[in-house]
Amino acid sequence: MSIHDEMTATSDSFWEIGKYSRTVKRCDNGYKLCDNLRQLIEQRAEIEKGYSKNLQGWTKKWNDFLDKGPEYGTTQAMWRGLLEEANSTAELHTIVAENLLQKVYQGIKSWQKENYHKSMMHYKETKEFDDGFKKAQKPWEKKYTKVMSNRKDYHNACKAEKSTANQVNNMRSDDSVALDTKKKMEERLQKCQQEVAGLKDKYEASLNDINNYNAKYIEDMTEIFQKCQEFEKKRIEFFKTTFYDLHQCLDLSVDPRFPQIYTDLHNVIGKTDSDQDLRWWSHNNGSDMAMNWPQFEEYSPDLQSISKKERKSQLHTNDGITITSIRHKGDFAPASPHAGGYDRQSSTKTNDSDNARNNQRSSYPQTSYEPEPELDQPTEPTYNGRTYQEEDSNPFGNEDTCSEESPKESPRLADPVLVRAVFDYEAVEQDEFSFKCGEEFYKLSEEDELGWCKGRKDGEEKLYPANYVKPVSEL
Repeated sequence: MSIHDEMTATSDSFWEIGKYSRTVKRCDNGYKLCDNLRQLIEQRAEIEKGYSKNLQGWTKKWNDFLDKGPEYGTTQAMWRGLLEEANSTAELHTIVAENLLQKVYQGIKSWQKENYHKSMMHYKETKEFDDGFKKAQKPWEKKYTKVMSNRKDYHNACKAEKSTANQVNNMRSDDSVALDTKKKMEERLQKCQQEVAGLKDKYEASLNDINNYNAKYIEDMTEIFQKCQEFEKKRIEFFKTTFYDLHQCLDLSVDPRFPQIYTDLHNVIGKTDSDQDLRWWSHNNGSDMAMNWPQFEEYSPDLQSISKKERKSQLHTNDGITITSIRHKGDFAPASPHAGGYDRQSSTKTNDSDNARNNQRSSYPQTSYEPEPELDQPTEPTYNGRTYQEEDSNPFGNEDTCSEESPKESPRLADPVLVRAVFDYEAVEQDEFSFKCGEEFYKLSEEDELGWCKGRKDGEEKLYPANYVKPVSEL
């Protein structure tokens, strides 16, 4: 907005009677603008919260997809890296919303309360400005009213004098008009002329009087106006500071956490290794998997296959011997990561359900698995279970395997340790949890004698095979 030195006077000038009201109203508008700005900030904070909430909901949805979906390995970690970026961004936008409400919003409210004092009908500041303008304008208003009145009287007298002069001129050329009438009209004209002269002097005197008072009027009005200007300047400067605060709250580029989010995402993407993922798939689901190829077996009429259902029913009886697996001497395959030996009978509990799970796991087929030496990852673990050797003379195991003595429960860690799965695991019992390669969760206890640890994942504390994970700090 430009201000010109030369300005044309209008009937809407500040100096006109009552036109100062716009300046007084500006004070009231300042209070309302504070309310408007607070409303603006409150709505922006709601937008920030909504955006954060949407990001978190989106992250949860796609994390659930990855938990159950077909993606795996370092490629899955890349997906999760993007979701982690969304989570971190959501946290930053939540902080933005909190700062907007706690710092900026409350700052405006406090300033508003300190500078605008509410009375019965008006704000105290508005009333003071209005009274000041009225007091400064009242003397000038009287003089101005007098000038306007004298001007009106003078103009009316001039109009009457001119009309009378026209009548006199017309009568002079008309012989039908009596001389007495002509004489009266001439006397009337002289009287009008004298009245015009007197009203003119009076009008000019009132003009001189108001013009002499104009300087005083301007001085008094300007003094009150400057007070209004200073008050408005304080508001504008406060708004300027407030908008700088808004800028500081909204500008995430100055927050060191913001660029770090995308640095971390870039690093996660860079760690994606297609060869590593393909090797993992080949070892776990492809051509590099071990296989129990069919071999010739002699017929043995005394041996029968015991189903899982039969084994489980036998566990609930206290008499007799439970046969979990029978092999002829010399037919044992080397132990493998997925071979029998998932026995943790008394690692965490000694009830019948644990015994059923241990017997069921010990009947898993045994296969051999030799990982390629060039793999840059830990070999798949084997659990501390019972594997029969060729020199074992008793195919049912020795008496120690049926002992009721339980291994000591491993101590709980003082501080949970973040670990990452290096292999997939599918839970067999309700007190275990499943996980995919690359997932991270917390280790809560040391490994027990049978190779199991207690951990926390998705808010649940359950068991998992210790050798299927590695601490994140060692990777």
